[in-house]
Amino acid sequence: MPFDTLERSPPPFFRQGPSAATRLVFYAALSLLLMALDVRWHVAQPLRRAIALAIEPATLVARLPVQLAGDVASHFASLQRTQTELEAQRRAVAALSLQASRAAALQRDNDELRALLQLQRSVPLQSLAAQVSAQVADPYSRKLLIDKGALAGVVAGSPVMDRDGLLGQVTEVRPFDAQLTLITDRDSSVPVEVVRNGVRGVLVGDAGSTPGGIELQWQAANADLRAGDVLVTSGLGGVYPSGLVVARITAVQRPRDSAFARVLCAPLAKVDGGRDVLVLKPLGTLAAPPTPAAPRHRRARR
Repeated sequence: MPFDTLERSPPPFFRQGPSAATRLVFYAALSLLLMALDVRWHVAQPLRRAIALAIEPATLVARLPVQLAGDVASHFASLQRTQTELEAQRRAVAALSLQASRAAALQRDNDELRALLQLQRSVPLQSLAAQVSAQVADPYSRKLLIDKGALAGVVAGSPVMDRDGLLGQVTEVRPFDAQLTLITDRDSSVPVEVVRNGVRGVLVGDAGSTPGGIELQWQAANADLRAGDVLVTSGLGGVYPSGLVVARITAVQRPRDSAFARVLCAPLAKVDGGRDVLVLKPLGTLAAPPTPAAPRHRRARR
């Protein structure tokens, strides 16, 4: 090779193979061929599966922070939602409990009013329905206030009873309310008799060792009295009509050194928890039947 001639081709040591254009055309044709074969016979699908399987761990590692962040956010959102629902359920339970208690109270009042209505129909006396409005603030007496007074026709001495029995007697009357002295008061006394045998006595309140109790006093030690006997008003004294249920004998004590028995009783009326009551007209104020007027004599005509 002459030295003065310029060699245009690279030496064999620096040969690069096919040109760039040739490689571009070759790989483009190979790509088109693979695409056609994949569309027709799915020849590249195993290769894609192998590649996906190979990069799956890397995909999981890359996706893990996002998944953890989503789980934490979902946990706190679920916790907040659960607390909100729990609070709503608590309020609902409280509302239902209040509604149930009010329904029970209304049912109890309804039963008492029905019983009073039946009692009012069965008692052959003039009566007036009323309600207990307050309790007299006196620790040494047992008195209540009712919401009917002189303007409603209540008079002093009127017997008061509930659905179960005699409560007491009206002792003070004001225009809009009245004071009721219970049969358990120490100043109360009710003439009664035993339903079983007709034994009579006086029932007084505040029986000695049993505060708030009542006692049938001045009974002979050999009197025919038993625990469980029912006492009703005898009608003596002109205040209480006869036949009103008052109390039940709870114990009969017969001391050997006394000529009288101690007869302890329990009131049948709800002296501590009643609300609806019936006020009766006392026997002394019941209207007497009208007497016929004396005939007038005409003057004889002259």
